Amino acid sequence: MNQYSTTLEDALIQQHQTLEQIATRGMAMEQILTDPDHLADYTNRFFTEVYPTDLRTDEQIAADNARTALQQQSYTPNYDQVPAVPAAATGGQRTQDPNAQWEQFGQVMNQAPDQAWRYLNNMSPESLRAKLLFLDQA
Repeated sequence: MNQYSTTLEDALIQQHQTLEQIATRGMAMEQILTDPDHLADYTNRFFTEVYPTDLRTDEQIAADNARTALQQQSYTPNYDQVPAVPAAATGGQRTQDPNAQWEQFGQVMNQAPDQAWRYLNNMSPESLRAKLLFLDQA
């Protein structure tokens, strides 16, 4: 019973100290916000004095660094799925069918959407024009 009462008394003392700290902080904040001169002094000190900006502990910094390193290691760009270059121009015209080019573009979009712009860049103007004319008719 004595052990219980001692533990309870220590907990109550600690709680009382915490509440006093909160009340003191609240009164200080109230004074800063209600007294214009005090607010001006506080603001001036805040923006002119140098305070440490990183308030994290060493363990938190190490955990953040480890997480960043893991994210960088997990990203590996895949350059094996580069889209095939369209057939070479012969006589100023592409030998590939526009529909086939659009089907290949669809495959590229399914496999590597971030590389699809390269395929569009190499596509023949006739294929682009045929697709745009098809959209105009719809």
